[in-house]
Amino acid sequence: MRRFLGIFLMIAAVALFAELSPFAQFETYIGAEFTGQYGGVLVVPTLSGPRTCNYVVAQETSSTDVIARFMASMIELDNHARIHPALAESWELIQNEDGSMEIVWHLRKGVKWSDGTPFTADDVVFTINDVYFNPDIPNDMQDLFADNWPVAEKLDDYTVKTTLKETYRLAVRYIGGIPIFPKHLAEPYVKEGKFKEFWTVDAINKGEIVGLGPFIPVEYVPDQYVRFVKNPYYWKYDKEGKQLPYLDGIIFKIIPTQDAQRLAFENGEVDVYGPRGTEYAELKAMAREKGWVVGIGGPNFGTTFITFNWNAPDPVKRKWFRNDFFRRAVAYAIDKQSMIDTLYNGLAVEQWGPISQAATVYYDESVLRKYPYNLDLARTMLKLGGFKWDENGQLLDSEGNPVKFIIMTNAGHQIREGMGNIITEALKKLGMDVTFAPIDFNTLVQKLVVNGDWESIIIGLTGSDEPQGGANVWRIKGSLHFWNYHPEVKDFVDPNDYYLPDWEKEIDRIFEENVKILDQQKVVDMFREFQRLVSEHIPLIYTTQQLYLYAYSNKLHNVEPTAFGGVWGWNQDCVWKEQ
Repeated sequence: MRRFLGIFLMIAAVALFAELSPFAQFETYIGAEFTGQYGGVLVVPTLSGPRTCNYVVAQETSSTDVIARFMASMIELDNHARIHPALAESWELIQNEDGSMEIVWHLRKGVKWSDGTPFTADDVVFTINDVYFNPDIPNDMQDLFADNWPVAEKLDDYTVKTTLKETYRLAVRYIGGIPIFPKHLAEPYVKEGKFKEFWTVDAINKGEIVGLGPFIPVEYVPDQYVRFVKNPYYWKYDKEGKQLPYLDGIIFKIIPTQDAQRLAFENGEVDVYGPRGTEYAELKAMAREKGWVVGIGGPNFGTTFITFNWNAPDPVKRKWFRNDFFRRAVAYAIDKQSMIDTLYNGLAVEQWGPISQAATVYYDESVLRKYPYNLDLARTMLKLGGFKWDENGQLLDSEGNPVKFIIMTNAGHQIREGMGNIITEALKKLGMDVTFAPIDFNTLVQKLVVNGDWESIIIGLTGSDEPQGGANVWRIKGSLHFWNYHPEVKDFVDPNDYYLPDWEKEIDRIFEENVKILDQQKVVDMFREFQRLVSEHIPLIYTTQQLYLYAYSNKLHNVEPTAFGGVWGWNQDCVWKEQ
């Protein structure tokens, strides 16, 4: 079949994608228009230390926050999700007559890894073909591309062509956004079949971390801090020709409770803080005297929910958790307004579905099924689900088993702990014997994604303006499909007792098919149906969503907080701090 290629067609393709995206693409890299002063160390609080420094293995923000300082990709997103060139100076989109798609990436010359090794096309090809799209290394990126994996080809030392067998709506954003691994260090781990052992947290203190990002982690003291220094070979320069980053380094100070983090902020021990709604007004009132900048953005992208393990170790409980009416009863027992009033001081919104109100292109409240707090309706749902009560008011299932389970969350997160207390009290009113048990965050994640040893959990997921980014959560074989892992993904799931309803299959189809469609309205319609199905069957029972609140020292400059970019993360190389 003839392949057509030409300037007009490439321009047409670029224009088409620009139209599809709610955001523009920029020609300059982030940092090119900034000015600033050298010096200073940014000190940031974090609840937990990292579990790994390997992006392919990382499933939690305590790890990805560390990785985001030292890894880099061909493109970057700014604080409004607009695409900027990064390690790739430019790219060309080519659509072939046979339906395949190609992107030719023109890499920036003269870039070096932090150990001085030149960055070339070999690193990109290795990263795409041998790491992210290696069938022997299952990872979230494979979920995003389903069966349409990109294949990378080196055209010369600074040009890479990626080919997909089918059109992929988000190809530039997702392929360009892949964090690049150093081939000269990572390749032996791939060849020996032990890539997941590459860059454990021990690699920090061994001095083995090498990156293309602005900072490199050089010291990790568990339960205390992670220390980063600036990358001496970082490639970016500011508007005045000064090499970035401006900061001498960053310290992630591990402070396991939010109360202690606030105290550290008030004492000037950390430079930024994420206020809770209950303390926002007080912090705002103190801002001028203390030298802080305190503000409010719109709704956040992240979500918070309670979910149940459909593959819980106890087969009796598995049946409850797979029961739609049971989950709807729990949904009706969640007093969202009480959470907003008591946990957020009014600075939050109710959430009913998987897409945040902040994702304005896709969010559609009209399709969402809502469950306003109503214990009578909750009891009706339980009756419809086959449950009953004994003479003491204890809830029993259809076989007479008392309904008894444990809800966990991460200790130290007061919002989630507050939600857990509110939900537990309500469920007890329905006759459920519920124990609420906050535990260490990393232990919680271990239970959720590694061994399946949990019954119910209150936790959250980071979000985005683009719902397809949740493919690793919503695809049936997704690596974060934690409420109902597929037996081929987790060996603790009994294949003889695996339950897969039709609506899960339909959601899986939506995430597989939408990326093949270039008609944005059709994509929006597909994600409307996704929102309807999730709110109808609620595998994740959403709670509330805090407005984006921020506080930082006014000694920091070049920070432009948004819900998407955060206070400083999106342009970390441009932030500077008064001495």
